[in-house]
Amino acid sequence: MNNKNQDALISESASENKRRRGRPTVFQRDRMECMESLCAANDYMTHRTHVAEYYRASVFGILEDHNDIPYLEEIFRIDGNACIQKGEIIEQLGRMHVQDGYDEDTIIYAATLAARFYHNGNTVKEIAAYLRRVRKAKSWDV
Repeated sequence: MNNKNQDALISESASENKRRRGRPTVFQRDRMECMESLCAANDYMTHRTHVAEYYRASVFGILEDHNDIPYLEEIFRIDGNACIQKGEIIEQLGRMHVQDGYDEDTIIYAATLAARFYHNGNTVKEIAAYLRRVRKAKSWDV
């Protein structure tokens, strides 16, 4: 192979302009470092798992304070040192609260709906998909 063809195969400018693989980050670098320091005990976690844990943790206080929601113990319950949760549902509630800025009353309403749906036989994936659609459409009529 001659020198001209080798230069065409390896181009620095082409590699520099390449898009990176994966999802783009939602958080700024300083917020990510803070988030990862909270989850420092779980160094084996991926970036995506850190983000999911951050969203779930953001609504723990709200759900603990309102444990009188009917059927909530089926999707979220803290027993001593153990936390029992349906992660995808709690993550969507956290995204509603942190990412989209929904207030606490709306989160309580969404948790009430999610608990009722789960008790009535809907799957975790169906409920998480519904909450995602509500979140993105900013309307309960989806």
